[in-house]
Amino acid sequence: RIKYFFNFFENIAYFCAEFAIDNELPTYSGGLGILAGDVMHEAAQEHYPMVGIGILYKGKEFMQHITGVGREEQRDSEFDHDTSFLRPTTIDGKPLILSLSLEASVIKIKSYHIRLSGTTILFFLSTDVDGNPPEWISDMDALYKGDVNSQIRQQIILGVGGIKLLKALNITPSFYHINEGRPAFCIWEIVKNEMKDKEKSFEDNWKKANKKIVYTNHTLVAAGNPTYSVELVERWATPFAKEMKVDTNLLIKDGLVDPGTFSISQFALNISGKQSAVSKVHERYAKKQYPDYKWVAITNGIYMPRWQDSDFRDPSLTESHIWNMHMAKKRELMESVVKRTGFGYNPERLVITWARRLAEYKQPKIIFKDIERLKQILSKPDRPIQLLFAGNTHSGDPNAKSIVEDIINIFSTELSGHAIFVPNYNISLANHFVSGSDVWLNTPKGNLEACGTSGMKAISNGVLNCTVQDGWTYEVDWEGIGWILNPDNVAESLYGLIENEIAPL
Repeated sequence: RIKYFFNFFENIAYFCAEFAIDNELPTYSGGLGILAGDVMHEAAQEHYPMVGIGILYKGKEFMQHITGVGREEQRDSEFDHDTSFLRPTTIDGKPLILSLSLEASVIKIKSYHIRLSGTTILFFLSTDVDGNPPEWISDMDALYKGDVNSQIRQQIILGVGGIKLLKALNITPSFYHINEGRPAFCIWEIVKNEMKDKEKSFEDNWKKANKKIVYTNHTLVAAGNPTYSVELVERWATPFAKEMKVDTNLLIKDGLVDPGTFSISQFALNISGKQSAVSKVHERYAKKQYPDYKWVAITNGIYMPRWQDSDFRDPSLTESHIWNMHMAKKRELMESVVKRTGFGYNPERLVITWARRLAEYKQPKIIFKDIERLKQILSKPDRPIQLLFAGNTHSGDPNAKSIVEDIINIFSTELSGHAIFVPNYNISLANHFVSGSDVWLNTPKGNLEACGTSGMKAISNGVLNCTVQDGWTYEVDWEGIGWILNPDNVAESLYGLIENEIAPL
């Protein structure tokens, strides 16, 4: 049935290093995975023929735990893909095992999938297969984890393995959409398949593949645009070049930013026929950094049925109904916070929430510039305010762990009684936050947040934004529906807005 449907309609193969589909499935790290999951859900709802391809990570250090003394620990996920809602991909009743031939060994790749609708399927690839070299098995431990060799192996699994999967299932996509640069090695396998037409040259087949690839850049921050030594990439590209009987340089030259450095984002730009940014301001900065491409801006959105609480979807709701439901959601959020932390608060308080992946450029600590003033603002007897924070760290970010512990220290001392850090930020907690808060706080350094969509989730439930203008927030007239922070003085701007506008309301 898979074969029949996907050959009957034009379809898209959607490649991404992370997909957030389920709360417990450890295949996402942050906003990129949430966005990719939302796209797949929307495709399913709209009966759009789309095949998603990702990697089935095992979730090592996926869960955030805070110890009794305020230290962050990362614990392994207990998700078991063999007993979960995922299904092994089979052909004629037999498990599908793909083979990746390298010079020293043959790597086996297993596929699992979840059918989101009759038209939309998401596949996850894994090299956690008996008989594989141990390093290929450990590559499945966690998203983005491991040394540079492990990172490139994961990118080969995603890109090359993904094309092998499509061929095995007899799926011929009209377009290949690579969601940021890591899947870009897919072009090697696409071209190899095209080279069976002996009448066309390697260059012609490369150009043909190029026209079918769409690339979306999701951030201009360095961590999302990794670079590697040319020598390293050459070593991994050589077996594929030998199989195609071409010079290795032909497979990697599009990623060279200088004779010794390979950029996966530069490679993705050059091997794609279309390049998109994720907001209008992101497009402007992408054009400035990469001027030789025809960028288009397609501002990210959210999948509303996933993020808007069902109680708010009735268009006939009156203002009093909305307010009563909002207060009910505030109580539900408070109960969720108590379950996770043991600490509660009066849900009648004004609740201001900062929640997203913890990274330095998102400036989670900037509002603590003047702790004494912030404490006075939060603890006024006639207008008490509850501050909630949440965010997981990235194992590849050495500074993030200290950010968590600094915040917890501030909350347990100076701001005790009016601020709580809620651990293990995930899809479930996010749903409570975006419906049970009063104000959604966003404080990134200007022009580094490519889009950001958490504020969209909040406002879909009537929660008001208080944000630095960046990403999608440039595209909104905030008059009467939210507040804009001064990016050059975020803390002072926030203090003034709370005292003079937000708290009085």
